Amino acid sequence: MRQVLYYLLLGCTLFSAVCDASEITAPKPADVRVVIDISGSMKKTDPNNLRKPAVDLIVRLLPDQSKAGLWTFGQSVNMLVPHRVVDSQWREEGAKKANSINSVAMFTNIGGALEAAAADHATESSAYQRNVILLTDGVVDISKEAVVNLNERKRILTELLPRLKASDYRIHTIALSADADQELMKKLSIATDGIFEVADTADELMATFLRIFDQAVPAERVPLDENGFLVDNSIQEFTALIFRRAEVPATVIIAPDGKEYSATDPANNVNWYRTDKYDLITVQQPVAGQWKVKTDMAPGSRVTVVSNLQLVVQPLKSNIKLNETIDIAYSFIANNETLTNTDFLSLLTGEAFVTPAASKETKTHTLNKPAAANGVFSDQLEGFTTQGAHDIKILIDGKTFKREFIHRVNVSDSAFRVEKRIDEQGDKKTYVYKLIADLEIVDVASTKVIATIKNSKGNNLERELNAIEQSQWEFSFAPAETARYTIAMQVTGTQIDGSPLSETIALDDFAYPDEAAVLAGQVPASEASTESSSASSEAAPVTTDTPAAADSSNTWVYIAIVAANLLVLVMGFVAYRVIAGKSHKAELEEMEKTLNMSPDSLKKATAKDTPAAMDSGGNSAGDMAMDSGGGMDLSMPDDLMADNLFPLDNMEDDSNKDKT
Repeated sequence: MRQVLYYLLLGCTLFSAVCDASEITAPKPADVRVVIDISGSMKKTDPNNLRKPAVDLIVRLLPDQSKAGLWTFGQSVNMLVPHRVVDSQWREEGAKKANSINSVAMFTNIGGALEAAAADHATESSAYQRNVILLTDGVVDISKEAVVNLNERKRILTELLPRLKASDYRIHTIALSADADQELMKKLSIATDGIFEVADTADELMATFLRIFDQAVPAERVPLDENGFLVDNSIQEFTALIFRRAEVPATVIIAPDGKEYSATDPANNVNWYRTDKYDLITVQQPVAGQWKVKTDMAPGSRVTVVSNLQLVVQPLKSNIKLNETIDIAYSFIANNETLTNTDFLSLLTGEAFVTPAASKETKTHTLNKPAAANGVFSDQLEGFTTQGAHDIKILIDGKTFKREFIHRVNVSDSAFRVEKRIDEQGDKKTYVYKLIADLEIVDVASTKVIATIKNSKGNNLERELNAIEQSQWEFSFAPAETARYTIAMQVTGTQIDGSPLSETIALDDFAYPDEAAVLAGQVPASEASTESSSASSEAAPVTTDTPAAADSSNTWVYIAIVAANLLVLVMGFVAYRVIAGKSHKAELEEMEKTLNMSPDSLKKATAKDTPAAMDSGGNSAGDMAMDSGGGMDLSMPDDLMADNLFPLDNMEDDSNKDKT
């Protein structure tokens, strides 16, 4: 045992050493390809052509040394701005071409647009993180023939999507209006860990574009509130995007030295761009201290910085499942080196704020775990119990400086749909479960599903299910033992796009026959009687008026009596365990024997009240029961052999595999 513990501790130590040796590297520069629908239907969904200012803002926010390109599409695909490294000339051309976006094209060639934007998919791009931002209000529409459009949609999911995923593209999609093929767009985004957004009206386009831009081009930020923002000595440049309330005509920013700015000021390195909705202000070599913003700011305002002291956050997932935990790791880099100075790291305090987009009720998580020896802080975020988008904000306070990181995560439902029902005949209950796959996501042929039934008495059953009609898995069972039951399906395999699939799907959790019966049966009668007899023995009066000589002479008699009683109790307990164990083992063996029977044999056995088993899938059904004696008594009455339940031959059986 000591040797086992030693090697376990050694393994943990080595594992920790490996973990400590890893460092968080600065994120790759972004490569952004913006693809805009200009089909005729946009005249209705975006009558004021608000795509223009939204794209114009994205173009202006793209940082130097990133890559970008701009395409529009209808039936054909047009490149508005060539895909290349971003500089002032590219931004100037992009802003100009954004003004030419219209709504005159026929059809909606989504597949062709994605292929054009990712024409270089065969070329490896290790230096950049590739992103596609797709905006459309329609469905796949390349022909007047419906079958042609359906085949093209299938091609996008089964051929084009796997290709883009393999080339490490993240596809972010924006569905404008309820008429868009939201299911297709959601699949494109989730499969590539991109963000899917719905803009119900064109007025929401700018905010929607900005959220996706933040995901595709993460930038270091400093907190901005009604008091302004703090600029520390390490900041070389800041860019303030200030959205104004409709009634506010202008914005003024006030430097720590009291100087006010409201327009471009070359002498003080201030560049200012103003629209009717926002101000975009860039200041190089800003004065350190507290800057103030003199305006009534609207949501979406932020300040990004270029700094020698950089907060680096390990890339986070953009899509997770319900109740999944998100691992967080972050560090600070100065002069391209991770800071490990303990005096500096000990000053840092952090908080993470999680806000569901639907409720706006923010949950705060204190990030108080100390940094590892390599300067990396690590923690976890949990509690994602509702579906939909959640905004994550990480705020790090270094006393003389502050940094902020923003990320959006989508908590999605499963790629499977669960149907369940309870069939009742008298006092007998049969629980029936069906797991249905989304065939546009799940590759059923390569997917393995294991059904598990666990109860509070420790009587558990696990079986692999066969797929029915290459789309679903089914089984049913009828409990007989008083206990709490937990039912689940464990799914492993691959998705249509080739990515791995692993999910545990909770089907049910219930007390049988009810909660009160389970609670009442938690102390078995045998244990209660043993405790009662033990208590009676301990409570028996002891005679104390016997002379001392008699006590002395009878001591060994008393000891012998006590020893004999103890021996009888021990032998009785051992005999009970042996008999119960044999009974339990025999019943389990009977259960396994029944599980291996064919449906025809099972029907014959049923007529003789032969125990049956958990069944699955098709034309007739098994019925799993548990008796009160602790073993599994899997009985199946004749009246449950109906076409609407499921045969045992849908259940994989390892022993049958061996025989064949």
